[in-house]
Amino acid sequence: MPGRPALRVPNWKLEVHRTGYGPRPFRVHAGHCPDGHGKEITRHEALRLLADGTEACPFCGPDRELRIDGAA
Repeated sequence: MPGRPALRVPNWKLEVHRTGYGPRPFRVHAGHCPDGHGKEITRHEALRLLADGTEACPFCGPDRELRIDGAA
């Protein structure tokens, strides 16, 4: 539609789960992942979260895209 800005797809997203102790990081997604819901994060944040043990989405494989050692 003319005059409507194009939607921007984030590069990385963080899905969180709400717990009794507050929100906790759950899964990192690539921005294009149709299964990924969450807030936009930077590449650096995605790398740090994955290194700290946050789960990588098995569908989009952000660990593979980021070329983290040990990713299948």
